[in-house]
Amino acid sequence: MSNHTQGWWYLSVNKSWKTNPFSIVVRKDGVHRTTIANLPARKTIGPEEREATARLLTAAPDLLKALEDMVICFERFEDTHTAQVMEAARIALGKAVGEKK
Repeated sequence: MSNHTQGWWYLSVNKSWKTNPFSIVVRKDGVHRTTIANLPARKTIGPEEREATARLLTAAPDLLKALEDMVICFERFEDTHTAQVMEAARIALGKAVGEKK
């Protein structure tokens, strides 16, 4: 299992907050929720881009699990294109879990 904050990640939209309108939160035992990340309001990043980034971050655990499962599923294929795709997937997984090359 990957070492990241376990649990379902949620996008919290706080449109009334001027400084951190989008947060990524997870429910934890003993607390209502824990904030994993805030996407602060900046003039250089518009609200639509901030929200899209927040949605991508929220999906990160699901994307990681899907990529891990895909690598396991496709390891038996040996054609050149699949090998290239698999190498890219392995590199992305390594980056996600902090492996050093």
